[in-house]
Amino acid sequence: MDHEQAAGRGTLLALLRAAGGTVSEQVSRALEALVEEFRMEVAFVSEFRDGQRVVTHSVNAPGGPVVPVGMAHPLRETLCHSVVSGELEPLVPDTAANPRAAAHPHVSALGVGAYAITPLYAGSAVVGTLCCLSRSPGTMVDERDSVTLRAVAGYVGELLAGSPVPASQPRPVDLSLLSSVVVGERDLEGLTRQLLELIRQVTHLDTAFLSIIDWEAEEQRVLYSLNAGELNIPEGITAPWSDTLCHRAFEQGRSYTANVPDIWGESQVGRALGIVSYLTVPLHDADGSVVGTLCGASSRSQEIDSGQVAAMEMFARLVSGQLMRETARNAELARVAALEERMGRLRELAERDPLTGLLNRAGIQGWLATALVALRPDVEQLGVAFVDLDSFKPVNDSHGHSVGDEVLRRFALALGATGRPGDLYGRLGGDEFVVATLLPPTSAALAAWAGRLRRAAVAEIGEVRVTASVGAVGISDPQTPITEVLHRADEAMYRVKSADRSGGAGPVAA
Repeated sequence: MDHEQAAGRGTLLALLRAAGGTVSEQVSRALEALVEEFRMEVAFVSEFRDGQRVVTHSVNAPGGPVVPVGMAHPLRETLCHSVVSGELEPLVPDTAANPRAAAHPHVSALGVGAYAITPLYAGSAVVGTLCCLSRSPGTMVDERDSVTLRAVAGYVGELLAGSPVPASQPRPVDLSLLSSVVVGERDLEGLTRQLLELIRQVTHLDTAFLSIIDWEAEEQRVLYSLNAGELNIPEGITAPWSDTLCHRAFEQGRSYTANVPDIWGESQVGRALGIVSYLTVPLHDADGSVVGTLCGASSRSQEIDSGQVAAMEMFARLVSGQLMRETARNAELARVAALEERMGRLRELAERDPLTGLLNRAGIQGWLATALVALRPDVEQLGVAFVDLDSFKPVNDSHGHSVGDEVLRRFALALGATGRPGDLYGRLGGDEFVVATLLPPTSAALAAWAGRLRRAAVAEIGEVRVTASVGAVGISDPQTPITEVLHRADEAMYRVKSADRSGGAGPVAA
């Protein structure tokens, strides 16, 4: 059984027991919880008496069908008997999809679209059933619900058999809120705020709050709170751990007192807030260490019984479970983020030229591959330029490699200033560079871009002045291989060099 599901069912039963009241009130409250949790339309208890199935308790959702108390049918004709005898399955979320259930007279006569039925026992004898019905298929009904149904049936069986149930005055509990807490998905704040409302409903204390303990600073801080009446404990308030009521409660092994001024009167924070009644249970992390508290408080003296303390402890387990999940999730997210950062640095090192900071051959190929896949030939072309420095070798020979390296770095900066930040600026190696961008699909746009590159492709260091030859091509076919793209740009660049040597002028764009 999943631990969270088991905790949810335990919470449901603890709340039902804590609510108290007469047997009839407690059974009706259990049926209301099932209607809400299973999203059914009616729930009822039937007893088997002298060959009859007699409805003894019944509740229905607003607008749902009514199964009146006192209604009786011959036992062997009922859906309840067919389930108890094993003729039909106990949970059927869609009777239309279950031929045996669909053929049952009561299913067709009552228009039952989904049902969940389980026996009620007195000792080992079946004395009746706990039933939930709906006219529509029930998407919420599954095997997990079967376990919940049997647990509630055991509780109802105790009530009807006269088993001891903690006595208290009836306390109104919002069962729709209870259901959403037990089965809903949420973050820590969402879960806690619903539980704080339930704590107030179950205990009738003025205030409920969740606190976190900072053991390094030895402080307790209220993270979330819900206030009513005269007492107000604001969110964000902090207090030295040694002065808190929680500290005293844990030291003395008592979760509750109705007389804080006499028992823990030395607590300054207790006096300042005017707390008279106080209930606290610890929150634990995965290692069992205390990380916070779940508390209720009131400015008047008020007794709390063992059932209400048990409900509070169950709430604390739910919050602790959520804390553990979020801690684990945050740790995993941090681990993944750190791994991605390291991988990003490695990719950067693998795809960057260490001298100029531009993309290297691998980075150039990766950028072009991505750009070609996304290319939209009807609205754009991929402009690719091959840039080759003119007479670069004599610079190294005459002025040394340090000057040559500075020339390459300045060329990189000059090229990077010619377009947008997302454009490709790369160094294939030596004195060869590649620049690429997306352009309108016209020859004029390509020629203007190539001319801008050629004007920028100049580096000067003192008396050293180096220019470059720029050849550009426009690619409109996304299927063009990367090697072909670079080859065509390289050929365009050599046509420029040839034209310059023979006295031609201007960049060549193909």
